[in-house]
Formats: sequence, structure tokens, C-alpha cells
Amino acid sequence: GIVDFNGGSYFFYHNGALPGGGGFTRSVAVEKFTYNADGTIPTMNMTTAGAPQVGTLSPYSRQEAETIAWETGVETEPSSEGGRNVGWIENGDWIKVKGVAFGASPGAVSFTARVASAASGGRIELRLGGTSGTLVGTCNVSGTGGWQNWVNVSCPVNGVTGTHDLYLRFAGGSGYLFNVNWWQFAA
Repeated sequence: GIVDFNGGSYFFYHNGALPGGGGFTRSVAVEKFTYNADGTIPTMNMTTAGAPQVGTLSPYSRQEAETIAWETGVETEPSSEGGRNVGWIENGDWIKVKGVAFGASPGAVSFTARVASAASGGRIELRLGGTSGTLVGTCNVSGTGGWQNWVNVSCPVNGVTGTHDLYLRFAGGSGYLFNVNWWQFAA
């Protein structure tokens, strides 16, 4: 499909380029393009970078957990609170959110997430720049008595400023750890 948005044209397609991908395990991809002078669509080349980011994301507004630029291991599912949540989270899984604009000093000082767990829970590690990047905070998640029994958890953050790719890295024991519905930082 093609979408014209904010002065740019974007070509959406699917491929099996992820590890284990194929005919029934495809992922969405997008490329920015410019129409040919005669108005026709140019030949598209598949890339791994995708389209450039149109703008930054504010961490100080509530963000749905399924706001994902890239991920490993997680899936989405219907949420009892409406919309969707991220689930099927296991130790080592992660979510990347591109271009998060924390602003100038003092920046972000706390993080809150809406979580649920029928197991013993785990941790959300907040990292900048990569899954092993700078650790700026860790939120502990306890069992809540059900995969859709939602509670808020909060933790301090080390005054994050500037614009960064944010990684929510999930850690804990074996099996599924918890679900996440939304998250938000506070300045």
C-alpha cells in the first residue's frame, strides 16, 4: 500500500526477512519514495533501515506499549482495558522506540508502566541506544494475580535528557513474565 503523509510518500509491504521468516511469518516494512516525473511509481528496493523518522516521540505523554519500531520476542493481544497490550514477554525480550525526545535538563526523573502478571513478574530495564546500552532505570514488576489484572508500577530514572532510541528490555525468570499496556515518563 501507499500512504502520502506530511509531504512524503511511503510504500508499505511485507517480507520474510526476519530470522525464521517466510511465507506465513512475515513482517511489515516501509520505504519512503518520490514519484517519477511522469507520476509513475519507481522500482522499490527493500532495505533494512526503512523510512526515516518523521518526528520525535514525547515520553511525557502516555504511550501505548505497542508503539514499537523494532522488537524481539513479544506479541500484542487484546487488552481488557480496551485496545491492545504487549504480551508473551520472556526473559531477554525487548522493544525499541525510536527518537524519544526527553528534552533539556532536568529531563526524565521517573517512569510508570501499566502491567499485569499471572506469574511472578520480572523487570523492565530502561536502556538508551541498545539492549546493552546505558541503563537509566529499572522497574520491578510483581505478580498481579492475572494476565489482565492491571496495576501501575513506577521507578526512578537517572535524569535522561536529549533525544535517544529507548529500549525496554525485559528480564526475569523462565516462562512468560508479565504484560504491558502503556508507559510514561515524568519530568
